[in-house]
Amino acid sequence: MTTTGQPILLVEDDTELRDVLTVLLELNGYEVVGAADGIEALTLLRGGLRPGMIVFDLMMPNKPGWEFRAEQLADPELAAIPSVAVSAAVRGENLKRALQVETFLPKPLDVDTLLALAAKHCPRASSDAS
Repeated sequence: MTTTGQPILLVEDDTELRDVLTVLLELNGYEVVGAADGIEALTLLRGGLRPGMIVFDLMMPNKPGWEFRAEQLADPELAAIPSVAVSAAVRGENLKRALQVETFLPKPLDVDTLLALAAKHCPRASSDAS
């Protein structure tokens, strides 16, 4: 697969969900880098990963999405990366504003909305993807 540069960083502690979303996005032509929690995601970002978009779960062990997002926003090199919060437990427009995210997606995820966000922020990984 030929990559074009900006993957989607998918931060989700549920291994099965992360794997399913990774396959879905890759089948639609996107490069995906997975992380199991906020600690792993920050390690990747601080190591130089510059995704076109970050999709992160709010409820994760070790470093939940709230803490991950706060650290991302505090780092000038990472703050501008478009980010999408995901959760089955919490919802609402106030949450979107508080986290300063582009949008909030409730679980179960609306696949069409996720793919529309990917198309907006990330180049496809291959030109033959449909």
